[in-house]
Amino acid sequence: MKRLGLYVAAGALFACITSPVTATSITLTSSDGTTTYTVDLPDDVISLIGSNTTAIADTLEEESVTQSDLNTIASEVTNAYNSASSIVGVSNPYSTALNGLNDFTDVLVDVIPNTQGIQNVWASSWIGYILPKPNFGFGINAGVSSMDISALTDTAEALGMSVSAPNTLVFPTITADARVGGFFLPFDVGFVVSALDSSKLGLDSTLDPISFNYFTVGGDIRYCVWKMPIFKTRISVGAGLYHTEGTVEADDSSADAKLDFNSTTLSLSAQASAKFLFFTPFLGTRLMFSKTNVDWSVSGIRWTSIIGSTYSDSIAKAISYGLLPTSFSGGSSAGFFDNVRPVLYGGFAFNLLLLDVTFSGSYDFLAQIPSGAVSVRLSL
Repeated sequence: MKRLGLYVAAGALFACITSPVTATSITLTSSDGTTTYTVDLPDDVISLIGSNTTAIADTLEEESVTQSDLNTIASEVTNAYNSASSIVGVSNPYSTALNGLNDFTDVLVDVIPNTQGIQNVWASSWIGYILPKPNFGFGINAGVSSMDISALTDTAEALGMSVSAPNTLVFPTITADARVGGFFLPFDVGFVVSALDSSKLGLDSTLDPISFNYFTVGGDIRYCVWKMPIFKTRISVGAGLYHTEGTVEADDSSADAKLDFNSTTLSLSAQASAKFLFFTPFLGTRLMFSKTNVDWSVSGIRWTSIIGSTYSDSIAKAISYGLLPTSFSGGSSAGFFDNVRPVLYGGFAFNLLLLDVTFSGSYDFLAQIPSGAVSVRLSL
């Protein structure tokens, strides 16, 4: 591993200040109730086993495993867990990985609405009517949102992966958007679509072994509530609906940790703008209501990458019997009113004939996430 030397050095120090893994007794009873085993295992392993104690007991019964044999296996599992600190830097790899996945789930719940919010931002608070003079535009938006992925790197390292990714990632968005002026009433309508794959951005070496991809579609409607001819000053209110789904994955020969997410965001906004010749500054505020679901799974765990030894007969049997599972899963969700966030945004645009270049920024006060974007559009 690239960082094995660092892990070993850190593990040596960690071992000096951390008590060895302690074992806790757990009772395994077969489904027919005829066979019962009592075994001492690390708390971390007991948590990993979860509610599968009956299935494990059935397997032990089918394989004619004696209590004495099980005690030998459990003792080696505990010893192996004690060696984990010198390999991956933690003595409880499962709990570290589990907490990391849950923490990163919370990060996604915060970041994804912000990546949606920096898309489809237009400097003019209302672009005008579609008739008699057509007012519409279309173009490309490129944005970034700050995302802390330290929880995911902690998970990857606890699973024995060699990680080169930084703790903070500038999460990118590349969007195609369009806006069309309304008719009769002073409103306009915007549309946005976005798809991104980190492997196609040349980020493989930077994020290794982490990768991501996602897809976004959505739109909004804005209504001009106040306008005056001087400086084309306009104030509008609006509402938007955006949906994003995608995957974040950490994958190498040690294990595969995968998070599938989807997020639907309803936004309510108010924006003011003015135009000075070819320069248009704007300022707005947005309230976002997001419904987000994240499902994660870890599979193909290679325990030798975590406990730092080849599979002994006892460790192989522990894996075979389910005492050291090679996969686990979980997830989290948040409803629209569980994740309400106020955002301040603003920026400016340069309008040169049919070319519109917009620079925008936003700040999520609840999650303390800054975002920024630049848009290049053709507009009438």
